[in-house]
Amino acid sequence: MLEADGGGFWERALGVEPQQGAYTVWGSDGMIGTKVAEAGGEGGFVFPSIDEMNAVLGMWKDRQASITKKKNLIELARGQLSQLADDPESQGYLRRARESLDLLYNQHQSMLDYVGNYIQKLTDATNAKQADEDAHKAAFKGTTEN
Repeated sequence: MLEADGGGFWERALGVEPQQGAYTVWGSDGMIGTKVAEAGGEGGFVFPSIDEMNAVLGMWKDRQASITKKKNLIELARGQLSQLADDPESQGYLRRARESLDLLYNQHQSMLDYVGNYIQKLTDATNAKQADEDAHKAAFKGTTEN
């Protein structure tokens, strides 16, 4: 789903400067993981470190906060719609505005559900990787003490 700020809509509407980093796709600059080929292998992917995974989690949590903020603005806009004149044209405009804001609100809620689920999966994977690394450290420590 496309977030409502993809074209700078909210920045223009709210009169704020667009954030340059807001449109960066994570991993597009090679920040996450390491190609095995770079280490002399045949190619493939090495799972990211805990620090990299935590950085990704932080970025997703930032995105979640951004979407929540925008969803709250949409909710505020929905509540600010006032009754127009009783003529059919005015009522039609008001109905379409409500429908549009409802759709936008639902889209943002759907994105929040998706991001929340993704954050949970990343958290679970990070915890599993940390537990695995801790187990390896403990096993290594046990063999070096003998």
